[in-house]
Amino acid sequence: MVSFKRIEKFKPHISQIMYQVAFAGMYIIARVSLINGMNHFVFMALRQIIATLAIAPFAYFLERKQRPPLTWTILFQIFLLASGITITQNCYIKGLYYTSSTFGSAAQNLLPMFTFAMATLLRLEKVNIRTFGGQAKVIGTVISVSGAMIMTLYKGPVIKFLSPGVEGHLMASNSKPKNLVLGSILVFGSIVTWSASIVFQAPFLKRYPAQLSLTAISCLFGSIQSGLIAVIWERKKFNIWAVGGNFKILGVVYSGIMCSALGMYVQAWCISKRGPVFVAMFSPLGTVMTAILELIILHVYLRVGSVAGAIVIVLGLYAALWGKASDFATETTVVEEPGNRIQLGAQPIEKEETTV
Repeated sequence: MVSFKRIEKFKPHISQIMYQVAFAGMYIIARVSLINGMNHFVFMALRQIIATLAIAPFAYFLERKQRPPLTWTILFQIFLLASGITITQNCYIKGLYYTSSTFGSAAQNLLPMFTFAMATLLRLEKVNIRTFGGQAKVIGTVISVSGAMIMTLYKGPVIKFLSPGVEGHLMASNSKPKNLVLGSILVFGSIVTWSASIVFQAPFLKRYPAQLSLTAISCLFGSIQSGLIAVIWERKKFNIWAVGGNFKILGVVYSGIMCSALGMYVQAWCISKRGPVFVAMFSPLGTVMTAILELIILHVYLRVGSVAGAIVIVLGLYAALWGKASDFATETTVVEEPGNRIQLGAQPIEKEETTV
């Protein structure tokens, strides 16, 4: 029988796997919604509004007693964090429209490398290349990214017994990319800002460790920012706010609740528990999940490159997580000697100048 402590140990891992599954579904739904005429600025604005309405009641009631004071400094930092997320999501969704769901998911696998580099430079992630754990983290990250590149660049022959007879039955006839170069630039730019947002959350969560409240306020700022972008960019086009079709409504609701509200909370919680690099390590898994969902939902052909890349991604992820677990076990060991006690745990919250 599995012990409760063992389940607790793997809660961040399970949460990240579910997070990647949820986002894989969003890639498919968002792609189909955009191809069938939904404005991506409106999609992002409505997604953030729904996320705010979904997460705000939980944040208010569940963290009412332990929520730290909300100062102007903290509020401004949350605004900056929300700005990074808004830029990331708008660039990514627009890039997704110009490319494909598989390309967007595969390009996302550069996230571990950017996050790893930023966190190491800012000394948020310790890498001792002389230890097996440090070597496993570096090698595992490179292997995972290599697997994602295999899925993207090498297609290979179709695996017929696992593929349907017709490809892309849910996609419209005009589903071919309109501007692959622009779409690639937007997608890769969003990965850089996404990495920066993840890294920024790590030190911020030590000052404001209320993940639900952070998610709710970030979604609120994101709603305002995305709404203003939509109004300014698509001015005098009031008809774009009329979301027609059940699939488009499903896309907005699903993305808002599962990805923006629940997804951002899970991400913040995992960052507070294991750090930004741990969260980014799971992004290659999203490529595998997306390929599986495209096969089932969109009837996209399954090719040898996808299977080979998925195997490489899983091997690399396992190696990176093993290295991270080794470092985590070392860091969380409590050493007690006479006159020398190391106390691990939450640090006292610094007092700020003025509360809101």
